[in-house]
Amino acid sequence: MKIKDVDKVCIVDIAGNAISKADLIELKKLFEKKAFKKRIGINMKNVLEIEHNFLEFLERCSEKHKLSIYNVNNEVYLMLFILRYDKYVNIYLNEEDFYNDKKCIVYRRLKLLKKAA
Repeated sequence: MKIKDVDKVCIVDIAGNAISKADLIELKKLFEKKAFKKRIGINMKNVLEIEHNFLEFLERCSEKHKLSIYNVNNEVYLMLFILRYDKYVNIYLNEEDFYNDKKCIVYRRLKLLKKAA
């Protein structure tokens, strides 16, 4: 996990294909230190799966200040939507949108369709 402070934001790059317990501990510490000073964005480019611990972290953080994620894999995005955890986090398409605080994905009109027989 790499952490970059850039002007008014803090960017966290997750290196692995899942958010490890060590990553989660670092994210908690970072959130406690910088959540009220800077916006925190997590680059989810490499993340293919998320665990319940991370979802609980998103929910707890949203009580004080929402985290942001971007470059989210389709499967992870769908999981957030189905479990209704997408309301606890701001989702952006890419780092530029997050940095400029523009084009946040707000209207999520996903539908689950039955497979045609």
